[in-house]
Amino acid sequence: MPKPRALVIGLLLLLSNIAYVHANDRLFQIDMIVYANDDPGAVYEENWPDNLHLRYPRNWERLRSQGSGHLAPVAPSEEFAAVARSIKLSSRYRVLTQKSWTQELSNKRQAPAILIQGGRQVGEHYELEGYINVALERYLFVDTNLWLSSFGETSGRYYLPRQPENHDEPEEPGFIDESFAASPEYAEFLRQNPEHQARKEEESFQAPSGSQAVERIVVMEQTRRLRSEELHFFDHPLFGVLIRISAAPAVAEAAPQSVQ
Repeated sequence: MPKPRALVIGLLLLLSNIAYVHANDRLFQIDMIVYANDDPGAVYEENWPDNLHLRYPRNWERLRSQGSGHLAPVAPSEEFAAVARSIKLSSRYRVLTQKSWTQELSNKRQAPAILIQGGRQVGEHYELEGYINVALERYLFVDTNLWLSSFGETSGRYYLPRQPENHDEPEEPGFIDESFAASPEYAEFLRQNPEHQARKEEESFQAPSGSQAVERIVVMEQTRRLRSEELHFFDHPLFGVLIRISAAPAVAEAAPQSVQ
């Protein structure tokens, strides 16, 4: 018959194992590839707006380059790796970035913005910049807020926000509060003061001195509900995103059922 001390130790080990599974049942693997469509005709498919107000949210995180656990790099799943190889072999598409990482998912309200950049670097910016949000509630959700810039010799009315480096940085100037901007009071103010709107837009799009000229920016802002273990495609005439979300290997062994 087991001794009381042995029983206590066994129970503690069992409880700690259960706690580990519970603490990591929100840990998922995210495979993502972003690619540009270099077909010359794609640029004429739509008219691109120039009244862009790009910004990064305060709740952001950056992918790690090593380690394990939350936001750590991992090898892509076999299925996703095969799709990525096909894109890389295509003469029409050009890979801007490919990432695979594990992430402890939270609900929509708490989900951090994962900073993304890729493609050619021009000055302090990259062709591809922006962020994505991945959340888990009853379903999996992904929000893309990515922008693809075309650099040149002459600058349009564009301003690229600088990616934040630490959470103590003040928010970049030039933007008014979004909720107030959408209010009837502000709309009426602009109607009565059109010169203010023109001056505000000129100030907002004033590029910092010495910055690289930006000829065009196209934005992919989409929200999608996803199923786990499936490949999902976010489409845009000039660039695309493929994402696959699956349970992290350790969690898959303990809870093989998929999240829908």
